[in-house]
Amino acid sequence: MFDENFYDRLSPYYDVLQADLDPETFAKTAHDLIDKHCTCTGDGKDGKRILCDLGCGNGRVDRVFSKLGYDVIGVDSSYEMLDSARVEDDDILWLCQDITELDLFGSCDVFVSLLDTINHILDEEDVRKIFKSFKNFLNVGGVFVFDIATLAHFKETLGDQVFFEDYDDFTLLWDNSYDEDECINEASLTLFERTEGDNYLRFDGVIEERYYEEELLIKMGEEEGLKFVDRKDDGERVFLVFKREKL
Repeated sequence: MFDENFYDRLSPYYDVLQADLDPETFAKTAHDLIDKHCTCTGDGKDGKRILCDLGCGNGRVDRVFSKLGYDVIGVDSSYEMLDSARVEDDDILWLCQDITELDLFGSCDVFVSLLDTINHILDEEDVRKIFKSFKNFLNVGGVFVFDIATLAHFKETLGDQVFFEDYDDFTLLWDNSYDEDECINEASLTLFERTEGDNYLRFDGVIEERYYEEELLIKMGEEEGLKFVDRKDDGERVFLVFKREKL
C-alpha cells in the first residue's frame, strides 16, 4: 500500500525512530539564540513570550519550550502527529495547518521551525511565504529561529545508502538517494507493521527534502523585511536567526 503522507503512517513510531535526537538539546539551543536576540517583553500569559513552532510534529520539543517559560503554540499539518501531541496534559495550543499558509489568532514573539522542517519544503516560494507571513504575525523585536540540514548531511551522512530499523512491532527500510544537480534528497521507505502473530502489513512511501544554501535563505528573509542576525553550526545542521526590527 502506497502512503502519500508517510509521516502520518510513522507517527506511532516517531519517538522510537527519533530516539537519538534529544528534544532538550534542540530547545536549549534555540532558547539561547532567542534569549540573545529577542527584545520582545512578552505578549503571552503572565507576560511570557509567545512561541510558535512551525512543523511541531508530536510536540516533544514544545513541551521543553513550555518548561523553559514560553507560552507555546504548535502548528503541524499532520492530524496523527498532533493527536500524539495532545496525549500529554499541558497548556500548549495545537493547530492543524499548512505552515506555508499560516493563519493565527494574533501575533507572536518568537517563531521556531526545527528538525529539518524547512528542508521538507521543496518549493522555495513556499519558504518565502513563511517569511512573508511574519509581516502579520511576528512582533517587532521578535525572532525566527530555524535549522537546516547541511550539504555534508545529505551527501555524506545519507548519500546513496540503505538504512533499516528493526523492532518487535515494526520494521522500517529506507533506500536513500541524493541528487546533487537538483539538491533533492529522496528517501524511499517501506514499513512493515505487525498485526497479529507473524502477520505484517506493508506500507510504501517517499519523503523528499531539499538542500538550501544559507545565502539563498538569508537573501529571502531580508527581502521580506527580516534582518539576519546569527547562525550556529554543529556540522550536520545549521541554526539561522532572523529578527523583525521594524514594522
